[in-house]
Amino acid sequence: MNFTFMRWIKNYFSILKDIATGMGTSWVSIELLSYATSESIDTYTKNTTFFLIILILVIIISLFKNKPKTSFTCKLRDKDNYIEIKVGDAFENIGALVVPINDCFDVSLGGNVKKAKSLQNKLIKEFYNTKEEHLEKDISEKIDISKSYEIGTTVEIEQKNKIFYLLVNSRKKDNNRVESSVDDFLLSLSKLWEYISSESGRNESVTIPLINTNHGRLPNMNRMTALKEIIYSYIESSKYYDISDKLIISIHPHDLKKGNIDLDEIEEYLKFSCKHFRIVKLSEKVEGEGISASTVETINN
Repeated sequence: MNFTFMRWIKNYFSILKDIATGMGTSWVSIELLSYATSESIDTYTKNTTFFLIILILVIIISLFKNKPKTSFTCKLRDKDNYIEIKVGDAFENIGALVVPINDCFDVSLGGNVKKAKSLQNKLIKEFYNTKEEHLEKDISEKIDISKSYEIGTTVEIEQKNKIFYLLVNSRKKDNNRVESSVDDFLLSLSKLWEYISSESGRNESVTIPLINTNHGRLPNMNRMTALKEIIYSYIESSKYYDISDKLIISIHPHDLKKGNIDLDEIEEYLKFSCKHFRIVKLSEKVEGEGISASTVETINN
């Protein structure tokens, strides 16, 4: 069954509740009008045609009110930073875009990149006119592409007035495939936030896709978990870094369906995480004091 239709079905209880409420409110209003006009309006309001018109309008309004969400935003407590979850094409979002890449910055992988439905492939097609060597040239102007780099290394390039953060989140294998681990995923995120906050120019908005869930996928981590970890990682890093005004976590419709992502659950997780994240402040140690652990000065939950 169509996945979008199933998302509508999931809200059936709220839809039926709103229809019942709407019809009840309409009936009360009609009765009040009937009383106020000494029943002279009943000829127009108490007939089958009028009832069907009201019912259709109530159904349309109820369906629109309970339309499955494709985006929602939440503000971090005590900060001017926002996180938005958005279903759609990551390239269509304003601001900078994170594009995952392997540790050798190999933009071809023996032709595998061209075959894959990936962000890297789309970057080459739409911003480099399918010329992967042009992307390679831009990268080589920033780093030495003859060697491999650590997980989390980020190279910033700009093409057609859009900034791209090429983030190393996987390792190239001998067969021109890539591999990654949960540690690689988490490390790449923390290093990405650090790079954006300290090395890159200020970007009001940064979009990150669900990395490590497709060609560099992790067998022991699903899309829901990856999504929550990106949220958690950004919030944790935002305690210490000014990363961007808004982080957009982009979910491709294919990932939404294939990963059976529950957006209602993600929205609840996002709201709770943005409102209740914990900040621990350690007290400063007196200069010359013996080696000992710092004491906790404040905790802000």
